[in-house]
Amino acid sequence: MRIVDAHTHLLPRRLGRAIRAYFTQAIPPESFPYAPEPDLAHAALRAAGVARCWSLPYVRRPGSAQALNRWMAETWGSDPLVEPGGTVHPGDDVTATVDEALALGLRLFKLHCAVGDFSLGDERLAPLWARVSERGLPVVVHLGHSPLGPTEADELAPLERVATAWPEARIVLAHLAAPSVQEALAVVRRHASLHADLTPVMFHPVPVGAGDLAGVAHKILFGSDLPSLGIPFAEVVAHVRGLGLTPEEERAVLAGNADRLVPPR
Repeated sequence: MRIVDAHTHLLPRRLGRAIRAYFTQAIPPESFPYAPEPDLAHAALRAAGVARCWSLPYVRRPGSAQALNRWMAETWGSDPLVEPGGTVHPGDDVTATVDEALALGLRLFKLHCAVGDFSLGDERLAPLWARVSERGLPVVVHLGHSPLGPTEADELAPLERVATAWPEARIVLAHLAAPSVQEALAVVRRHASLHADLTPVMFHPVPVGAGDLAGVAHKILFGSDLPSLGIPFAEVVAHVRGLGLTPEEERAVLAGNADRLVPPR
């Protein structure tokens, strides 16, 4: 069984620990089975049998993206397990930041609207959408107002506007906008280039059941959020395997769809 984890965070040690410290203000540290340090998260993914993973960076404020993108490329650019991503904040020089990330060889991007405190529809992000549309590269987007994960149904509106304005942009909706999954699935069905991942929200698998993914399994990716995952990795896989997908659909969700969006090097 091939697994491509399209939603992980193998980040610089200091940043990973800062993210964990934020979460453990409200959640006991022992609730997280995976350490935040990048080498330990890498080892955990290998031990889980992951063939490839997308490592998704994100920033809280302008001025941080370029250094983080350089670290991603330098640290993981030649690693056979990790497909490093880039990020940008709308307050940055978006064109320069994205172009440098592309020159570094990064083949996907991540936007975290809650952490960065911006709207996906911010017009300053237009250079990003133009570049990824031209090159067919995916952008994983985390909508909503809360860094802890939840997305309200009305927070899908900027996504719909961007997907309409940039129909060639391959957008991957993180966490299937849980708990607003039915509303999110309706949006995914309306836009040919819009995808979503089944990444849990810490302790809670995405609330979908048998039949919910009918007709869209070719647009759904597997994700774990490791190391920011509060349940064993095997439970995330078991959740997908329990959705009643056909064998072909299951292979697509667990690996094939991610491999199609970002082919192995």
